[in-house]
Amino acid sequence: MLSRAVDSYITFCQVEKLNAKETVLKVRDCFRVWITPVLGDIELESLSLIDTMSLKQAMVSKGTSVARQYSVIITLKTFLRFCIEVLKIKTLDPKEVRLPDRGKPHVLVLTKNEIEQLLKNIPSYTYSGSRLRALVEVLLGTGMRISEALSLNRETFDLNLDRVDVIGKGNKHREIFFTKRCQYWVQNYLSKRYDEHPGLFVTTGYKPERLSRSDISRFFVNLRKKAKLDKKVTPHVLRHTYCTNLLNNGADITFIKELVGHEDIQTTAKYYLSVSKEQLRKVVDKYLDYGLQDEELLDSENTSR
Repeated sequence: MLSRAVDSYITFCQVEKLNAKETVLKVRDCFRVWITPVLGDIELESLSLIDTMSLKQAMVSKGTSVARQYSVIITLKTFLRFCIEVLKIKTLDPKEVRLPDRGKPHVLVLTKNEIEQLLKNIPSYTYSGSRLRALVEVLLGTGMRISEALSLNRETFDLNLDRVDVIGKGNKHREIFFTKRCQYWVQNYLSKRYDEHPGLFVTTGYKPERLSRSDISRFFVNLRKKAKLDKKVTPHVLRHTYCTNLLNNGADITFIKELVGHEDIQTTAKYYLSVSKEQLRKVVDKYLDYGLQDEELLDSENTSR
């Protein structure tokens, strides 16, 4: 039955895949709002492609966004794979279930002037302001996901280390490198702290706790209003800004993939190779050189003169 398999899948996400709490909540929500209500407590052996089409049709009829449709269907596909590979249930092959076409992703990044405007409106002389400034500098200087940044410990900076190993999406380890600028602003923030909590970014008050993702949203909403920026400002926009800045300054996309922890280079390419065709033109002009003399071209130019 679908319901029992879903319970097992949620447990699998928690203890085997080690998904973040937020990820597990999103998976639960996909089943609670769409998959289970539409499909019912169906026997998985009888699940057909028609059933999945009914699920898609239900979402389209409700005017559900393509992004949300994609999230629901990808959850269903990974669930079916779990049923086949782990529970050994003979059910619909997830390869037969097509994902909605999301089109080319729109990558939102901040310009240099927008970054300056953002930073100018952070009151770094206050405790909360210095904490926000340090967080923004960490995100801009490393391209970390917000969950990764919030998992950092102050010990890294107490020891004046310029790198740290983090556990990212999919339980993958990677090394993060801190710039001098980033280290400076983190030290500025730490100099205002008098608690002993090991976490780098913590709440205020007598017994501080590590900041959670739910705390972060309002910080960025308020900062955007103060800076009077038209663009949306989120930790993920700063991650996109980091990647785009590296690409525009000549960094190889394979290095960007490693730095931000993408599992597949196609993900990196999908998001960033189309950002600036002018930059790609510059790469060709600057780096493509076989060391050959274009004799015919030179002769042609001499003749025209």
